[in-house]
Amino acid sequence: MINPERIIDSINVGILIIDEHLTLCYMNTWFALHSDVNALESEGKRLTELFLLTTEQISSLKRHIKTSLTLQTPSFYTADSNGYLFPLKHAITTQSAFEHMQQDITVVPYDVAQKKVTLLVYDQTVLMEEKNKCHKESAELVRAMKLANETIKKLENAKTKLVKQQEIIYKQAHYDSLTSLANRTLLHQRLQLLIEEGFENSKKFGVLFLDLDHFKKVNDTLGHDIGDALLVKISKILLSATRKSDTVARLGGDEFVLLIDDIQAEETLIRVAQKIIDAISLPLNINDIPLHVTTSIGISLFPEHGSTYNELIKNADTALYEAKAAGRNVYKLFQE
Repeated sequence: MINPERIIDSINVGILIIDEHLTLCYMNTWFALHSDVNALESEGKRLTELFLLTTEQISSLKRHIKTSLTLQTPSFYTADSNGYLFPLKHAITTQSAFEHMQQDITVVPYDVAQKKVTLLVYDQTVLMEEKNKCHKESAELVRAMKLANETIKKLENAKTKLVKQQEIIYKQAHYDSLTSLANRTLLHQRLQLLIEEGFENSKKFGVLFLDLDHFKKVNDTLGHDIGDALLVKISKILLSATRKSDTVARLGGDEFVLLIDDIQAEETLIRVAQKIIDAISLPLNINDIPLHVTTSIGISLFPEHGSTYNELIKNADTALYEAKAAGRNVYKLFQE
């Protein structure tokens, strides 16, 4: 013969039958064992006599009972929201983060007329332990990701600063600080590259070496500030007279060198040189001071006048002195 009482006591669920006033009508063995309460002696007593329940817990439980009886449907008192209602011992044998059993409680109508309900108490401690562990791991992961993002941001900032520093160092090493033109170092690199390309592809290019006639008088009479402003103006004129593929460099003082790339004949260099002479000889306004300046230009051509950096620069410089000797404000092509 089937014994319902035995079946009820064999399942791992706490079962209580109470009325709307929280008076205990029945308690199964599982619940009694986990609460250290005598089931038979507890019948007829209120839950508030058996357990230390807070005012909030009592109000919440009564709301669930009223909802279940009114709607005649189960009402759920979950561990996620409430943790535990009754101070029960949980089944975890190892040390737990929870002092008491975490409980899901289902309030089911038992006798609507007598306003009684059944409380089904489920041990959710293991599940809550896992959730708690997951929350901790998630929090640790969030912290780790935040730290990683902060580290990445710091590295990116450091990289940006390093790139900027490298750019500054490169600019200081390769460009003139006054005019921002290529300096002697960059001129040497680009001229060497043109020589290599010239041998490989049979390309011609020209070197224009120029300085300003009587520039020392400008510094001596008007001061170095006006002299520097004049050099900046001259650098802009030289840039406007050449192509982006060409190189305009300042060697120092009032000396400039232009690399005119990929030409067919020396006539191209002559046209560029005359264009520069004409542009510089126009009246220049420097800080509201009208200046009349002229330039002399020496020209060498690759490969006719040299096949190395020193030969091309030296021969262009020689042609420059010939232009000076010829009365200035002219260009001269290097002659053997």
